[in-house]
Amino acid sequence: MPYGYYPFYWNNVQYYYSDGLYYQQQDDEYTVVEPPVGAEIKQLPEKAQSIVINGVQYYELNGVYYQPVTKDDGTVAYQIAGKDGELNTDEAEEGQLPLVGDIELELPPDSRKVKLNGETLFISPDGVYYKEDRDANDNKVYKVVGVPAEETSPARD
Repeated sequence: MPYGYYPFYWNNVQYYYSDGLYYQQQDDEYTVVEPPVGAEIKQLPEKAQSIVINGVQYYELNGVYYQPVTKDDGTVAYQIAGKDGELNTDEAEEGQLPLVGDIELELPPDSRKVKLNGETLFISPDGVYYKEDRDANDNKVYKVVGVPAEETSPARD
């Protein structure tokens, strides 16, 4: 492993990080793997370039996008927001809803708390249900647990 690497967990899987490269141990060797989207790292890769997309600050290196996140204690970490040159921003297309299982860092504006089968959930104005959860670094996140059923509409000419 390169000097200065550090281990971290994402979705109960251990990774090792060093200056833009992600590794996993397989048997007695370490293999470079895809970066885990959603995970956070402590330091940006040395050659990451600043980029602003839809008014949001990101950093990019080799097709991997990092978004700065300020923690409760004031420190900054960098969340892996995209890879392979693809970045799905929060600026969703009109009518596009998140998928069940998606993880959001914040609830959509005007979401409200509801009790459903004895469980506390949050529902957004567009009918998406979220459950409060914790990520591998014990940060509060919201997991999509329900989306509105797709309505069939008559064909338009």
